[in-house]
Amino acid sequence: MHDPFLLLNLPRGFDLDDCVLRGALIKASLDWHPDRFALASEQERQRAEAKMAELNEAYAQLRDPLQRAEILLSLAGFPLGEGSDHTSSPEFLMEMMEWKEKAAEHEKGDNPEQLHVFCQQLQQEIDQRVEKLRDGFRAWQKADYCPGTVAPLRALLTEAIYLQRTLDSLQEATQHHHD
Repeated sequence: MHDPFLLLNLPRGFDLDDCVLRGALIKASLDWHPDRFALASEQERQRAEAKMAELNEAYAQLRDPLQRAEILLSLAGFPLGEGSDHTSSPEFLMEMMEWKEKAAEHEKGDNPEQLHVFCQQLQQEIDQRVEKLRDGFRAWQKADYCPGTVAPLRALLTEAIYLQRTLDSLQEATQHHHD
């Protein structure tokens, strides 16, 4: 896995100010922007374009707090992995089933106001978990990245990702429905 923090010359951490992140992209872009290579060889122009694509991808990844959290865990040797979820509690899995059922009902329904309210509720759930992730990453850092403190972070991140996917899926379905 490549390290987007390294690409943008940023310290690894969950707390990342948007202005600092944007500034890091701009600074890195100064060296690699394709306009600087307008008179260079085709190979050099392609290299600059590839590097800019990498920088833009790193920026997008770090801008999203869930992707940022997943990257931090992966870089520390604790990737979430694919497949079944072993970190979420049975209570959350039941809660998730309820969210998905409600999402399916709203997706079939024809009340845009109720759908909007439901999407806001989902977003609030995600935001709450992102705040808990922020606190969890701070605690992990204070504990000198002790492996024993990773499980709650992984569980929180998994929950937030489930909720985000539900929200994204609902928004995508309603977008297609309105097109």
